[in-house]
Amino acid sequence: MAGAKIGWKLVLAVFTLVVSLAARKAVTSAWKLASGGDPPEGPHAGYVEVVSWAVASGAAAAIAKRYAEQRAAQYWLKSTGTLPPGYRQD
Repeated sequence: MAGAKIGWKLVLAVFTLVVSLAARKAVTSAWKLASGGDPPEGPHAGYVEVVSWAVASGAAAAIAKRYAEQRAAQYWLKSTGTLPPGYRQD
């Protein structure tokens, strides 16, 4: 059972890393397209710009995490024939 938990954590970590990198790139590209500039950083950025960036990147991170977990669970189920450790069938 411990091996399955470690395996699941590794699978989930890989899926999360890949999806998070893609989401970060997508949000940055969308920001550049919409605003015509780089995402805000440093003390020269305005509050509205910083809050907008935080909301956009936070939403993308939450969606990416949910998507990665869902895809990793599907991969685990297909590969092992069982649900990932800690999941239960409804």
